[in-house]
Amino acid sequence: MMKNLVTRVPAYLVLVTLFLFAVACSEQKGEPAIKKEYMDLTVNPGDNFFKYANGNWIAETEIPEDRSSYGSFDIVRQKRDADVRVLLDEVSKNKDAEKGTIAQKIRDFYSAGMDSAKIEEAGIASLQPELDLIAGIETIEDFQDVVAKFHIYGLDPLFGGGLEQDLMDSKIYKFYLMQAGIGLPDRDYYTTDDERSEEIRSEYVKHVAKMFELKGDDAATAKANAETVMRIETRLAEKSKTNTELRNIPAWYNKMSLDELSEMAPGFDWKRYFANISDTDFGDVIVAAPKFFAEVGKIVPEVPVDEWKVYLTWNLINRSAEFLSSDFVNQDFNFYSKFLSGSEKIKPRWERVVGVTNSAMGQPLGQLYVEKYFPPASKEKMVELVGYLKKALKIRLENLEWMNDSTKMAALEKLELMGVKIGYPDKWEDYSKLNIETDSYVQNVFRAREFAHYKDLDRFGKPVDKAKWSMDPQTVNAGYHPLMNDITFPAAILQPPFFYANADDAVNYGAIGMAIGHEMTHGFDDQGRNFDKDGNMIDWWTGADSEEFSKRTQLLVDQYNGFVALDDVHVNGELSLGENIADFGGLTVSLEAYKLSLQDKPTPADIDGFTDVQRFFLSYAQLWKGKIRDKALLRLVQEDVHPWGEYRVNGAMFNVPEFYEAFNIKPEDKLYRTAEQRPVIW
Repeated sequence: MMKNLVTRVPAYLVLVTLFLFAVACSEQKGEPAIKKEYMDLTVNPGDNFFKYANGNWIAETEIPEDRSSYGSFDIVRQKRDADVRVLLDEVSKNKDAEKGTIAQKIRDFYSAGMDSAKIEEAGIASLQPELDLIAGIETIEDFQDVVAKFHIYGLDPLFGGGLEQDLMDSKIYKFYLMQAGIGLPDRDYYTTDDERSEEIRSEYVKHVAKMFELKGDDAATAKANAETVMRIETRLAEKSKTNTELRNIPAWYNKMSLDELSEMAPGFDWKRYFANISDTDFGDVIVAAPKFFAEVGKIVPEVPVDEWKVYLTWNLINRSAEFLSSDFVNQDFNFYSKFLSGSEKIKPRWERVVGVTNSAMGQPLGQLYVEKYFPPASKEKMVELVGYLKKALKIRLENLEWMNDSTKMAALEKLELMGVKIGYPDKWEDYSKLNIETDSYVQNVFRAREFAHYKDLDRFGKPVDKAKWSMDPQTVNAGYHPLMNDITFPAAILQPPFFYANADDAVNYGAIGMAIGHEMTHGFDDQGRNFDKDGNMIDWWTGADSEEFSKRTQLLVDQYNGFVALDDVHVNGELSLGENIADFGGLTVSLEAYKLSLQDKPTPADIDGFTDVQRFFLSYAQLWKGKIRDKALLRLVQEDVHPWGEYRVNGAMFNVPEFYEAFNIKPEDKLYRTAEQRPVIW
């Protein structure tokens, strides 16, 4: 969500993954939803429930060479990619598609990406138009013009920006300016002095130099260029907010006129910039990181023009490497995937090109995907289940003892108005202005990004479209959007291996029910609570309720801070707080919904020796089965708001009272938490 605002930082209220559609049935048939063979029954559930539920799967599963981690989410995504590949191969066979048709655009985009011979022959020449722009820079004004041009192409030199709803008035759009402009995935890698960060910086400089050599520079020039890049990016990183600081959404809201922005950051011509990216007068803009933009105003006139040309060249090559010849692709993989994340082998070309095509041709391709793979009945059943989870959350809210009646009423109103988007949009977006040619893969990527840029900016001054989707149907994800106050479950996530149509109710509530509850409670987590029923950033809490909420969520911060990921590296309980609140809330609300479904019904029989409540928790735990390489785990802890699956299981479940009873968790067990340690939130 709010993905247009953020470049190379975790998105605001980052979406949770691993959600799917499930049909509630009372009888188990066919393939079992709970895989007993995945479990390690020698593990005490109270010591490590993640391994109790998934231990044998972990022991018997190897992470594929082209992955840094592997689990349920990857299985769903692999299936999606294979399905989309079928669609793309079918469209590519249509040689008679007329210029300008969706079929022609999809066909030529995908075909250009798969034409490895043409890409290899072109090499760096694929970027010649952009390299010529850089070569033509003579003044600081010329540099700023190219920065604007590169932003139109979806590159991120110096900073980033885009349209999003006004945080204080969700009925209108505002232009947001966001920190960006660095090549490493997290600003802390530039600023931290620990051994790992120092190694990353050293290898990064070598990587940048190697890329300049591939471009054609001699070794000495390439080394000097890399040092220039590192020097500039370090200055930007030092004034960037940390990932944890970025979670403070109210601190984003710094509305400024262009005159005020120019006064704060005088070294950059902001009026010239906005005139370059659009002929629209955006009025006041929202500056999410004032200290960062003050630094932009200082650094632009202080750095020589020739060094800015080096910086822009690196930004261009770095953000385009995956679309170039194999020498650039492999070097990019060796640093970002192999060195940083531990992947041993690059993904096959078809899989990489499918991913890029999905991004560039999202809705047109999504329309084909839905027609082939998503039955209308699935959408109807999901809407029904969401309604049932809403009922459960309403009951939980009504019976909260710690919340004041006025705050409780506002929370209930917000829940009542929460929208639901399932499967695919009712209206598909218009891609008629997108131009796709057969000349160049990377140039088609730029054309698609330019189209998206202007499509995004074209929303300014128009009413906010509540029906607009922020994700495409073939996206393997789900989420809550605070400014829309709605939850979204795209079609691609609503499929096996997590959906078993004949699974018992308990399993379905532990899987999709938990997922729905998770997204709903994002509307009330430490970030979502800042927004009211209409999506406006208004404080609708009493002071006492806010204080009580903070006390309860601090218990989660402390709990997750205690998890050791690797060596002396701990999970960041503050960075992951929103997801941890939502996991706990999702389990709590879904369990409540399951209890409601059992009213006036006999107690379900045991299956494979497990009670229905045990199967509810096992379903949740097996959703998060996975393995991860050490380097990838270290990155995830530092960069991602989502904790690794092991901590999502061993964290959230040990705050649910019914879990203790279901698995006879005892005080002497390693993960046991006293009643005082377990928060009651939703």
